[in-house]
Amino acid sequence: MTIPTRFLAIAAVLATLAAISCTPPDPEVVAIAYVRAINTGDSDTAVRLLDMDEILHRINEQIVIVQDGDAESFLAHSVETLLWGLYRESVQADYAYDAQPADLEGEMARVTVKKVNPQQEETETVVHLRNTEQGWRVSGQSLDPLVNYVIQRLEERY
Repeated sequence: MTIPTRFLAIAAVLATLAAISCTPPDPEVVAIAYVRAINTGDSDTAVRLLDMDEILHRINEQIVIVQDGDAESFLAHSVETLLWGLYRESVQADYAYDAQPADLEGEMARVTVKKVNPQQEETETVVHLRNTEQGWRVSGQSLDPLVNYVIQRLEERY
């Protein structure tokens, strides 16, 4: 029994589409999504796109958390909550977004995202990313102000 050629062609197209849909987004796509999220107050997306492992590592190097129970879980939850609230405070703005091709160095990338407001004023934001097991995540120098913010808030509270 032979398999019809049409069936094989359809199967090949479906397999290709499945492979493409499972491909993680390019760093440019992640950088634009992050900048859009922080400009629209989309805390869920902004926090999801952060390299939380690096944030937690950098915070652990600078402060000591003394807490009953699982200190790592406590810190992770506290950091996510603080950052979620920070992004929630963002002023919502209507921008058009574009990105230059990423500068890649191993597992790291740097993407310049251009924002254009309705008055046609342009601003550029450089987003640093790291290719993690979860895909491209905002990392490196882009985390500096966030880490400083979290440390300051944790020191104020505890």
